[in-house]
Amino acid sequence: MERTIQVTGRGTVRRAPDRVRLTLAVSAKDADYARATERAEADAEKVLAALSPLAQNVKAVSLRVEPVFETVEQGGTSVRRQAGFEATRRLRAEFSAEPVLLAKIVKAVSACGASPTLSAEYLLSDENGARREAAALAVQDARARAEAIAGAAGVTLGAVRGVESGARGGFPAVRAMAMKACDLSDLAPEEIALDEDVTMLFDIG
Repeated sequence: MERTIQVTGRGTVRRAPDRVRLTLAVSAKDADYARATERAEADAEKVLAALSPLAQNVKAVSLRVEPVFETVEQGGTSVRRQAGFEATRRLRAEFSAEPVLLAKIVKAVSACGASPTLSAEYLLSDENGARREAAALAVQDARARAEAIAGAAGVTLGAVRGVESGARGGFPAVRAMAMKACDLSDLAPEEIALDEDVTMLFDIG
């Protein structure tokens, strides 16, 4: 009968984000499909004009047009009917997570006249490197746990028979707000915590 011990270790790496991804949306409603789309596109152009001098990789990522319905009373009965259309254009920009730059971008967008909604996602440019570091820490933790258990059990820890790994953790919640009420202090990023779990199987003697 094989004598083995299996343990799971965890490694955690915390890093301050160094990239910001902004997703902005402008919407317009109108009874006419074309006018709703044109108004949304006009507001999107205002946002693009504000972003372009300050941020790289500014893109228009989607356009969605949906019918808008309303409920009216007709002969004592509530009737749901189409009242028009709502067009929504989504834009995205990525840039360095420098507080001064972020403040300039938010200020420029808030003054562009389009009043978009905004969400900010904080990223690591070298996430893979941070995850590798967390995995190495997880291996160290697993071995230390195995040695402690083996010592307490009065056995000798032997060679590694197998290793399985899995990523855990992620990014802070995306922050969303209306640009009209934007408070720059609310955009202060949290650290990103990346967890790696490693399960190791050791021989014991």
